[in-house]
Amino acid sequence: MELVQYFLEEIDREGVISKKTIEFYKSDLEFFEDFLEDVSLDKVTQEELDRYLQYIKDRYSENTVIRKITSLKSFYKFLLKKEIIKESPIDKISTSRKNIKIRDKIEERELKAIIDICPDDFVGERDRIIIKLLASTGLKIVDILGIKLFQLKESDYKNFSLNQRNIFTIIDVYPELAQEIKEFVEKYKIDSLFIFEGVDNQKFKTNFIKYAKLAKIDRNVVPSMIKNRYILEKKKVDTEEELDEIELFEKIKKEYLRIGIGDEGLK
Repeated sequence: MELVQYFLEEIDREGVISKKTIEFYKSDLEFFEDFLEDVSLDKVTQEELDRYLQYIKDRYSENTVIRKITSLKSFYKFLLKKEIIKESPIDKISTSRKNIKIRDKIEERELKAIIDICPDDFVGERDRIIIKLLASTGLKIVDILGIKLFQLKESDYKNFSLNQRNIFTIIDVYPELAQEIKEFVEKYKIDSLFIFEGVDNQKFKTNFIKYAKLAKIDRNVVPSMIKNRYILEKKKVDTEEELDEIELFEKIKKEYLRIGIGDEGLK
């Protein structure tokens, strides 16, 4: 943190960079430090940097990824100038959009068709809920399948905790989906550690592809495309001042309610 503080104080003193940009630098560099855990910022290896870049590409929009890389470039350029390091570990990393391109996404009509086609039995209702959680949180399937039932019950199904690299994040569930999950648990008397006990990544993927065929979707679609859609939706609501998490959640929730996710009338 000392190097970050030194950097922030120096660029603030120079008065060339805006206060807002300095705030972004501070947020991005602290985020990077948290990711590195015990690794010093002036001792970062290429392997650690590659892991970080993949991590943020998997979770953020192109604009945010580019900004986070730019923050690191500015920071390490400063360390070079002050002769704290001999070479920048991020100089060879490009901020070109072609290098940060989001992969293929599922379309709105395709997502709605798959949700509609899920049958009204245990497996169908379970898979429908999983799809809605994927669509509204942007999490990976492994994270969704790892949701613990007691956490949902403790919050009255309004949120659950996600542990990533020993960093705990509270993930909100929008009200309509929370009610649907609660009804699902009560209807099928689920009483296991994990709410989706008995289904793994491959089983869900197989079911998802089957639903897509039943919905007459004329191309290959897979669950990972849902996350890509989330990232692009997030990008739409990103602004230069960047939305906070609550505002972002509300905007994405409204979008999915608009296309029918969470609308009980779809069943």
